[in-house]
Amino acid sequence: MTRIEILGTGPQLISRGLRGIEPVIEEIVIEATSEIHVLAYLFTPQAIHLLDLFEEAAEKGVRITIVVNSLNSQHAVIANKLKYLASRYPHFKLVDFKGQKNRQLHAKLVIADRRRAVVGSANFTWGGLYANYEVGLLVEGDIAWKLAEIVDSLANLP
Repeated sequence: MTRIEILGTGPQLISRGLRGIEPVIEEIVIEATSEIHVLAYLFTPQAIHLLDLFEEAAEKGVRITIVVNSLNSQHAVIANKLKYLASRYPHFKLVDFKGQKNRQLHAKLVIADRRRAVVGSANFTWGGLYANYEVGLLVEGDIAWKLAEIVDSLANLP
C-alpha cells in the first residue's frame, strides 16, 4: 500500500502543519539500513550536513548512489566531499550526470531502502531546504521502489 504525505518549506507552509522537507530527508537517511538513492541538481555548503549523514550511513555499510547533475557545477566543498566519499567507501557510487545528451538532471529525490522517498522541488541548498516556498512528498510503498529503479537507470547511462 502506498502512503503519501505532503511536505514543505517556508514559514507559511510549515505553520499550516506540514512537516519540513529537510527534517524528513534527515529522518529517512538516518533510518536507512541497506541503501540510499539520491538525484540532485544542486548541493551547496549549507547542505553539507546531509553529506555527513550519507557518510554516517556509509560507515554502517549502507549502499549509496548519488547522481548529481554536474559535479563541476557543485561548490568545491561539496564536490570534494562527494569525491572523498566515493573514494573512501566502495559501496558509495557517485555519478556525474554531465548533461547527458545536452539535457539537465533537474530532479530532486532521496530514497531510503526502496521503501521511503522524498520527492520535491527543493534543491539541497539553504533556500531549497529552509527559505524558499517548496513543496514535496514523502512517498512510502511500491512507488519508492520504482523511483529507486529510475535512479539506478540514470546512474547506469553510458
